[in-house]
Amino acid sequence: MLRSILIIPFLGSFLFLMAGPGLFDPARAADGQNKDLPVFDTHVHYKEPAWSLYPPDVIIEMMERAGVVKALVSSSPDEGTRMLYRQDPERIIPFLRPYHDEVTSSNWHQQEEIIDYFKKRLEMDIYKGLGEFHIHNPVDADSPVIKKTVKLAVERGLYIHVHSNHRAVEQIFAYEPQVKILWAHAGMSDPPAVVADMFERFENLWVDISIREYEIAPNGILAQEWQKLFLEHSDRITIGSDTWVNGQWDNYEEIIAFDRHWLAQLPPEVAKQIAFDNAKRLFIDDA
Repeated sequence: MLRSILIIPFLGSFLFLMAGPGLFDPARAADGQNKDLPVFDTHVHYKEPAWSLYPPDVIIEMMERAGVVKALVSSSPDEGTRMLYRQDPERIIPFLRPYHDEVTSSNWHQQEEIIDYFKKRLEMDIYKGLGEFHIHNPVDADSPVIKKTVKLAVERGLYIHVHSNHRAVEQIFAYEPQVKILWAHAGMSDPPAVVADMFERFENLWVDISIREYEIAPNGILAQEWQKLFLEHSDRITIGSDTWVNGQWDNYEEIIAFDRHWLAQLPPEVAKQIAFDNAKRLFIDDA
């Protein structure tokens, strides 16, 4: 079971990268008013392998061309986030990721020193949240380090950006109901009905839909079950690109254009909520 939990997120990302470019012509998203829809990208990483290929000024230029006016950024290591923030502090909304040196997505929840690392980094008062961090096995949500991380977030008024299935999110809310969670990839493999149920149960839960774009709109057509989720919970959903590898930066403008395309199949007020307004309310207005 654990092995399948570990594999599914990476398989989904691999399929996204392989399938995406051949499915969609970005020019199709440039019709009507939707080309001017502002986007708040709530799932950006600027990891070290991207630094030389895509310097900070190039990243900002790509965002500008794509109409991404705000971006929630967390990086491995955190220096990547700070580089983008220095380049464009008005656009970049920093989150603090635990991964650095030998601390990885697989072992971070076992590293007691992570709490001191968080506290030291938070001395620079720019961060709106902790994460994105992974909980590969739901049982790890109850580990002392993750419990302390959640407590720290609540004490500091920060969000946490969690990559996990719904069981780990349930466990976190069970011991800290006041925590504010941005749930990465809408659970990655959890279906829309499960996401809707989680929204009904937990008022401090929001999602980004990164890496799920081509499931949401196969061949560019918005799937009925996702449309239902978006219409019924339009105030709980945000857009994300997840630039976890350089291939995502290679296709960045196409990813955002594809999001614009399926958003155009929703009522304009719903599309604007999901593309921009929800994230603005959470990470700017709620500051």
